[in-house]
Amino acid sequence: MAKGLAQKMFHEKYYIDSAGTDSETTGSANFKAISVMREWGIDLTGHLAKSIANVAISEFDHIIAMDRDIFDYFITHHPDMEDRTIQWQIDDPFYHPIGTYRRCAEEIVRNLTALADELGLSGLDGQPPSHGL
Repeated sequence: MAKGLAQKMFHEKYYIDSAGTDSETTGSANFKAISVMREWGIDLTGHLAKSIANVAISEFDHIIAMDRDIFDYFITHHPDMEDRTIQWQIDDPFYHPIGTYRRCAEEIVRNLTALADELGLSGLDGQPPSHGL
């Protein structure tokens, strides 16, 4: 979800990728994530998870760790990237209902907006959709 939201917000002006630290980093996106991202106008049906072991980490300007555990894992394995790694605290919605996915998406957008402000980026498209809730 974070990759799709970042690509939408940054209008694909930047190279954005997503990778996980879990050994189970294969397969397609969860159906709840696909559904929520569809509400945002983002298609995740072709998304395939991958491991950070398959990404050229040193080529990125910024790395976003979605929570403290991921941050700690990442810094332990890539101490030279600590100054380029940003820690967020966004709980994984995997075992939760679809409403949790929606809140997670909104939290990702808030964090992306704050990051864009911090980096001096403008012209973003990060407005949440109307869910009728």
